[in-house]
Amino acid sequence: MADKKSGSNNNHEEKELSQAARKEFEAKNFSACMDKLKILSTMSQTNPKVQHNMCVCHFHQSGFQHVENLKKGLKQVYNMVQVDPDNAPSVEDTDHAVLFFNQAVILYHQRQHNQAIKILEKLFQVIEPLGTYLATFREDKLALQVLLLLAEACLCTQQPDKALRPLSYIDKQMTSSKQGGDKTEGKESKETDSDFVSLCERNKAKIHQLKTKCYLQLKHMRFCKRELKSVMTSSSSGHPSAALFLKSNFEYERGNYKKAIKLLTGAHHESDHWQTGESVPVMYYNNLGCVHFYMGKYHLSCHYAKKALSENADAVQVLIKKSSQRRTSRPLHTMGFSRHYELLYNAGIQLLHAGRPLAAFDSLIETVQVYSTNPRLWLRLAECCIAAHQGTPGPESVSKGIPDANRHGIVKSVIGSGPHRRVVINQGVTEKKYSNEVKSAAIPVASLEFGSLCLCNALSLLPSKITLPADSFSSTSLSSDPSDVSDSSSTSTGAKTTTPLMGTSGAPPGPPLKAHEILNLRCSVLACSSYVSLVLGDNVVALQHAKDLLAIPGLAGSLKFLGHLYAAEALVHLNRITDALQHLSADNAHDVSVIYPASPEQERDKDRSDKSDGASGDGTDSQEVHGSRVRQSHPSTSESAKATVLINLASSLALCGEWDKARKCIMKACSLLPIHEMPQEALFLAIYLELQSGNIPAALQMIKKQQIIPQFKAVDVQWNNAQNINSSSPSMMAPNPWPDNSPWRN
Repeated sequence: MADKKSGSNNNHEEKELSQAARKEFEAKNFSACMDKLKILSTMSQTNPKVQHNMCVCHFHQSGFQHVENLKKGLKQVYNMVQVDPDNAPSVEDTDHAVLFFNQAVILYHQRQHNQAIKILEKLFQVIEPLGTYLATFREDKLALQVLLLLAEACLCTQQPDKALRPLSYIDKQMTSSKQGGDKTEGKESKETDSDFVSLCERNKAKIHQLKTKCYLQLKHMRFCKRELKSVMTSSSSGHPSAALFLKSNFEYERGNYKKAIKLLTGAHHESDHWQTGESVPVMYYNNLGCVHFYMGKYHLSCHYAKKALSENADAVQVLIKKSSQRRTSRPLHTMGFSRHYELLYNAGIQLLHAGRPLAAFDSLIETVQVYSTNPRLWLRLAECCIAAHQGTPGPESVSKGIPDANRHGIVKSVIGSGPHRRVVINQGVTEKKYSNEVKSAAIPVASLEFGSLCLCNALSLLPSKITLPADSFSSTSLSSDPSDVSDSSSTSTGAKTTTPLMGTSGAPPGPPLKAHEILNLRCSVLACSSYVSLVLGDNVVALQHAKDLLAIPGLAGSLKFLGHLYAAEALVHLNRITDALQHLSADNAHDVSVIYPASPEQERDKDRSDKSDGASGDGTDSQEVHGSRVRQSHPSTSESAKATVLINLASSLALCGEWDKARKCIMKACSLLPIHEMPQEALFLAIYLELQSGNIPAALQMIKKQQIIPQFKAVDVQWNNAQNINSSSPSMMAPNPWPDNSPWRN
């Protein structure tokens, strides 16, 4: 009896000590809490709860800085209870829920978001179906913390549809509690429901912010506007800067770029990195860069990207300096502070559009060590290699259908005088030819060999079998570059989503690839691969890539146009000119449009948003589809595309000796385009054809005026065979005869 009485006294004393330690912890008196926990540890040395609470209290006492000590202490507790949160299939004991949650918090701040989501989903599976577990969780506010952290982690991994699940569960619980619930419920259950609702009400601003972020990523503007109103009303007592950033993002998604900039400028741009774990100036400059990028101001966006990188580096140095001064490690919430690689990725895309492929390559190649599974990144690197090989055209030449800003005189020199006067003509191909020097594809430099390797990596990362909805091709065609297409996903409205793909991976730092985006991306990679193989002289591979590209249904007009040209050139190099002529048809150049497709769900939501919100753009002149601008780097009109096909057809006919047919093709091309916009290669071909036809005066007239003369007097000049000019056969023109002839650059 004495033993039982002393045991009950010990249990009562332990309970009082634990309650007192908890009160001290909630009052943030960590020293007093630690003293009481030490007494408890002497009373029950094998109690895992006491050991866990000591680790957590010591971590709070250190200002969240002794992260390694926390991880070691938690590992000892895991061994005591024989639980591994990372590998456990589920949460079998409610007492282990706190252990799972703490492990998820550490992983989240270390930016291991996918691992954190796995653990949090195990907790969510316990919270959702089993109401008896909720009473235990709500006592420590654990249920709401799990739900909010799961939503945050899903948003960090660009999974807004998954982030809405815990937020919808919160709404469901609040609605059922406010309606009184089931009449048969007990008093204790009603009290816990009331506590949970009051707890959610205190975190209402945070919940609305998370919902706004979800709808922004889903591009559901109508739902986003509704949540944003709640965020703005609660921002006066919360964080007004966060509300302004969200509203600016909302206007940015709707295309109101000037209003987005105005809202960004009005936000508070100072923050304590040590306390908050984030840098507002970094977000400010990065967002300004994104807005100016979509306004078509690429050089200005590069400037802000550079400012964001500089601010990020300065903020990291401040954290390092503070930690060295305090002789301690950085707090846990600052572990994932740096956004260096995300900013580098953005800067690389902006530099590529600004016409600086070498600088873009240097930025993007550094991000490979973090985002190596992103097929978009490998495509962008290949585009940098292509642009560096070709040289970048000026802005005036890009605005024309067929740029010729780099045209030089065709006469190299004049030798002799009188009847012995001879004109020496420059080489007739202005496109930069690739050298025969063997280069290693493994060296990360902006060469076509490395670009070919990048394209192989992109193809290997894309699944070969893709399942699309039945109406995918009904309303839109495949884009020539899907990397900037907004993702579409369904919400509680019942919208139909695209069929998920087996074995697909995400595309960090961007959102995961949808089925239609993967197919679009594959088209772009095949077009680039065909072009690179042509330049490297691998005509068999180039022809195969072109055939694979043309075999894809619903192909965009621009990519279909390039596919036929690449196939024709490869066939000519393989001495299959008859087959090449089949690809050089005017019917293949009637459509060179570049359309960024939107899913049917996006179209329906956009229509509803336009009717209810009156959303409108800023009235800019450049081509814009769903907020995405398209920079033309190929024939912008069907006339210029047909002229290109006719010039290549004339070159192919010349190789067959069909001089008259070739001359007719050149003249037809001149009728489609102004003379000054005809490419220099066409001029050389026209001169060669006149020489082969014996029309020397017309050829000399073209050389003198340095342009094609469609109409000229027929001069019958008889030449002896000894007097005929011994001209070599013309080389097959490149399918795209302009300085910037990449398959497609977004």
